Amino acid sequence: MFQSRTLRAGEPETATWRATERDASMSGPGRWDLLGRVPMPLRRPVRAELERALRGHDLAWSVLMGGAWDAPFDEMLALGSADDLPGMVITSWAPDALSAHLLATYPGGACPPAELHPACAEAGLIDPLGCFSVFAVFLLVFLVDRRRLGDRPPPRCWSDLLGPLYRGDVVFGGWRPNDRVPFTDYNQFLLLGLFEQFGAEGIRAFAASVKALRHNVVSAKIAGSGHPDGAAVTVLPWMQAEMSPRRDRVAVVWPEDGAWAMPIGTMSRPERRVRLQPVFECLSGPTLGRVLARNCYPPVGGAAAQAAFPAQARLKWLGWDHVRAHDMAERTRHAGRLFFDSWGG
Repeated sequence: MFQSRTLRAGEPETATWRATERDASMSGPGRWDLLGRVPMPLRRPVRAELERALRGHDLAWSVLMGGAWDAPFDEMLALGSADDLPGMVITSWAPDALSAHLLATYPGGACPPAELHPACAEAGLIDPLGCFSVFAVFLLVFLVDRRRLGDRPPPRCWSDLLGPLYRGDVVFGGWRPNDRVPFTDYNQFLLLGLFEQFGAEGIRAFAASVKALRHNVVSAKIAGSGHPDGAAVTVLPWMQAEMSPRRDRVAVVWPEDGAWAMPIGTMSRPERRVRLQPVFECLSGPTLGRVLARNCYPPVGGAAAQAAFPAQARLKWLGWDHVRAHDMAERTRHAGRLFFDSWGG
């Protein structure tokens, strides 16, 4: 989930700094062959697979953990030439200034993945310019609490969350230290997607349906328990939804019009692509593909992708032409303002 802040001070993950990550935050990004950041549940498995695949290769690389997450990527905003950037970055696309800057600075021409899953092809996940080379995808789905639904049907598509049927009975991801301060950490990608699909009135209608914003792990844990903080419908990353423990009382619902999809991929400098071939092979290979599928951040291509999505699954993506043509960071801020002004929580 793209958050307005990636890591909160004091989270345990900050204890995982290593020397290479301290170096990454203190050195110019261009010295790295590979600098990566991936969603938190994937950090250790992706790093472990890269360590295995790159053993014996003379590459300067780091997949950042904990408190090292932001610094070297933020530094890239000031760099105007691809020659000053790492040979490759691994990152989620996010509706922020950095993603726009990297898309505008890294050259295209990277090869698309082989054996692309039909749902990924239909959604247009592959960058036509070959700048952002997608290997996996982050997905948002519904987790429904059957008892709280009562005689109401589960939502079938995103527009169902805007009507009166689930008013005050929807939760999505967010965090704040206490109720007296604004949310500094929330699912901006969801609000942006709803804004792009339904406009300002859609955001206001969604706000009327929202009971609360809550940490994804907490929401998944309490779903189906009868806890007063629960809700009939929770919007969650697919992995957290599948981890909810009371499967006799909850169900994961894949939206018929498509799970909102955020690409995870690489951008690279052409003159370093031969040197980085072991990284490309690792990211598109069957071993990591199985790891990604197991963690519900499915690969978009290869043999592992073909069984990684539910049958008839559809994805919903903003579109590469759209994200290049608009200031997505400003549109994201606007969607957030519309939501919180209307919701008032």
